[in-house]
Amino acid sequence: MIISRASLVLSLCLVTSAAWGSDNLMPPQSDPDLEYATAILDGDYHLNITAPKDVLGYPVGYHRMASPAQISTLFNRWDTESERMKLVQYATSHEGRPLYVAYISSPENLAKLDEFKQMAQQLAHPDELSGTEVDTLIEQMPATAWMAYSIHGNETSGADAAVAASYHLIADQSEATQQLLANMIVMIDPMMNPDGRARFSKTLEQFRGTAPNVDDQSLLHSGDWPFGRMNHYLFDLNRDFFYLTQPESRGRVALINDWYPQLMIDGHEMGAQDTFLMGPPREPINNHVPASVRTWSDQFAEEQAAAFDRHGWRYYTGEWFENLYTGYSNYAEYRGSIHILYEQSRMAEDGVRRPEGTVQTYAESVHHQYVSTFANLASLATHSKAIYRDFVELRRVATASRGEYANRSYVILPTDNTSRLNQLVEKLNAQDIQVFRAERELSVGETKSQSGRVQRRYTIPAGSLVIPNRQPEARLIAAIMEFDAHINDEVLRGERNALLQGESSLMYDTTAWNLTMMYGLESVVVSEHINSGLARYEIQPAERNEVSEGIAFVVDGADDLSLAYAARLMEQGVEVRASNISSTYGNDSFNPGSVMVTLADNPNLAVPQLVDVANELGLTLKRINTGFGQGDLPEWGGRHFPLLEQPQIALLSHMPMSPYVTGSTWFAIDSMLGIRHSQIHNQQLSYMDLRRYNVIIVPPSWGSGLSEGSLAELQRWVEQGGTLISLGGASRQFASADFTQTALLNDSLESVEPYDRKVYEELMAEHHQFDLSDTKSHTLSMDVVAPWVRDVSYPPVAQIVERDRWNARFMPRGSFITGRVDADHWLSFGAITEMPLLYSSATLLMPSGSAEAVIRAGHYRAPQGSLSEALTGAWQNVGWTAVPEDSEVSVRMSGLLWPEAAQRIVNTAYLVREQVGSGQVIMFANEANFRGAALGTQRLLLNAIVLGPGMGTEPRIQL
Repeated sequence: MIISRASLVLSLCLVTSAAWGSDNLMPPQSDPDLEYATAILDGDYHLNITAPKDVLGYPVGYHRMASPAQISTLFNRWDTESERMKLVQYATSHEGRPLYVAYISSPENLAKLDEFKQMAQQLAHPDELSGTEVDTLIEQMPATAWMAYSIHGNETSGADAAVAASYHLIADQSEATQQLLANMIVMIDPMMNPDGRARFSKTLEQFRGTAPNVDDQSLLHSGDWPFGRMNHYLFDLNRDFFYLTQPESRGRVALINDWYPQLMIDGHEMGAQDTFLMGPPREPINNHVPASVRTWSDQFAEEQAAAFDRHGWRYYTGEWFENLYTGYSNYAEYRGSIHILYEQSRMAEDGVRRPEGTVQTYAESVHHQYVSTFANLASLATHSKAIYRDFVELRRVATASRGEYANRSYVILPTDNTSRLNQLVEKLNAQDIQVFRAERELSVGETKSQSGRVQRRYTIPAGSLVIPNRQPEARLIAAIMEFDAHINDEVLRGERNALLQGESSLMYDTTAWNLTMMYGLESVVVSEHINSGLARYEIQPAERNEVSEGIAFVVDGADDLSLAYAARLMEQGVEVRASNISSTYGNDSFNPGSVMVTLADNPNLAVPQLVDVANELGLTLKRINTGFGQGDLPEWGGRHFPLLEQPQIALLSHMPMSPYVTGSTWFAIDSMLGIRHSQIHNQQLSYMDLRRYNVIIVPPSWGSGLSEGSLAELQRWVEQGGTLISLGGASRQFASADFTQTALLNDSLESVEPYDRKVYEELMAEHHQFDLSDTKSHTLSMDVVAPWVRDVSYPPVAQIVERDRWNARFMPRGSFITGRVDADHWLSFGAITEMPLLYSSATLLMPSGSAEAVIRAGHYRAPQGSLSEALTGAWQNVGWTAVPEDSEVSVRMSGLLWPEAAQRIVNTAYLVREQVGSGQVIMFANEANFRGAALGTQRLLLNAIVLGPGMGTEPRIQL
């Protein structure tokens, strides 16, 4: 039975209209907030179902947020008390808290959940259905809504509104509610981030006073470091919907993808002095969001706005809210769902004094989310059948042989980094994306590389991964796999004008997120549908290693988990070596960075110990019976197998350190290495015994950064043999300190020639083919190639400074830059030749002297002739640096990068290693493990942590 929209709006959206009229908004009671909170739930409720206040001790929203434990208690009770609810735990947080979805519907519908889920999956694959079958399924299928709240733990009113809405749906005895549930399955995800909510709840307890506090600047409202927004590892879960790095995301996405819900709402909060933002978003909007979904989003927004108008509540749409990035909760749109965002002004618990002099209470915030919930459900009940028809059509278009996604395939080239490749396949499989393996070489037509090079004919190597875009999940595939997200010209003009006028960027988040670039895997896109010579890619369980005899045992260094192998063995007291070049022993060849354990170093070693750790990590352990290297390859007793030193790690933490970067670094150590480390308070360095650590990692800071005293302590520690690793903005501070030869671009402009000469020397060392006949000549050669013979004319200093000030306006907001890698350096083990580097800040490093530029921005090639010839030809000035006129320099890989920014970034260093005394400083220009998903640059960080104490510092002999 279809319910009229008018009756739903009156019955569901205005259930509290009598108590919320303008004359009754603040009734003359002794406690108006209590009256207000009590009015949220105003229905004829079943007495055998626990009311929220019976567990909370107060009405929903009355000066208190419901704790995670209270919410879990209520939903578990309701699951046993109500025939309208079925509760399912879909994940467990890092701290052991459950995450639930509550299926709320009529008892008859709940008994058929599995059947309805199967029907939803049939509609999502309409190519297998006739038109009559589609019509029958749509007629039988109830509306489906996924209603999710408080993914940011300190945005609390959403979860409280979920409590109120769930109780109303399961306990209200009105005809309107029963009719709604007879035709709809409401899936309520009440608390998407229980760990963050628990952290914020504890903060409220700590800073709560005896009197209400309506000052939104107080700690009661803001919380303190690391704040409640993020989960245990300080991840923003609303950026993780396709990276799937966190258990909360993996569990949630699995269920969403099972159901293809017609509607997904996401209840947030924003600044305390704001009002209420609802969809639809403004541009830029990802062009893979279906047009029909956008149309329905507009319709739902109008109807939600009408519900607010009836209450006289202020609101707006769009403005700062855009949907270009794919990893938000609107992820579901790429699969055909309608997505609605709520952004309610944050009121904490006591409410906030507004500029107009009124105080908005927490109960009002809860009520806004509550009314929005029922407004959207009313819209869905009215339009569900039409939405299903549009859903079927867009799913058909996705697999059409002449459609937008018909002739495109993504190819990931073979790699020895098996664990990283398998991680990617796991993420794709979790999103119903079909992945294939090329069983043989495949000849195809036009391809484009990550750095933009086009080839007319191309041979795909056997063993490559192939992901045809022509699949049911075509829109999602394109959104996360295409090298560039489309941004329309109008948005680009608006963005440029904003930057020219000194205004903030229109881009709310990163503009680049391609999965293969994040994972540091070489990939090409092919302009055709590949469907022959393929087999489904199956992740094979690692073969278990068996105990065997040998003189040494080796794990190949191509795999990221080889570092975990080395680190875990060292933690168990095993002496470990790592190669710094390729090697071959017997029939086995090994990549640089391979981990070797010798019986000579470990005379009392139990071989099963090595085997157990390798099996635990899924790595192949090779035994060798000779240390003799064939030809020019190294022997095992030479300088190419340095002894590693067990990393003793400290991660600087607490204000003003960025919790995001602190968290992603912490997560990398825990999830990839699995070894002990300490978070230490950055403001207490002067009181600590830093001799306990040989690796200290410094995240970027919000504000002034480390004190002069802390910098001095770290300098002394480094000089005595420590490995200091700085990330992003932290590198800015160390590059300005006295103990490094690396400077910032801003500080180098008055004398750029020495820095540019170092770039030239590196290029010559790598690419110049010297004419050896001059070396053998007995006469003086007049044609010497050296830095001073380059014909480079640098502009006056004032002009260089002015150019840089201009170019700095256009710095990227999350763009992939092509990096050129010193492949011989131990820090670059596991990196591909053209390394994708994510830039989102203006930390531009300029190494000089003995500082080693391991990776620089920009990759050179010569379209005609050789690069060696181009280096000895004419040069032209570009900003602070010069490039050969006969070369092409690839800079932008993906995302918005203005030409001015490219000129500023090119030839600056992304990764620098510098010897300081007996120790070293390793500086990253940006965060190395962005959102826990940048596995390519994360490998560089893990190299620094595990290999650094042994390969980069002076050896210490302990007597």
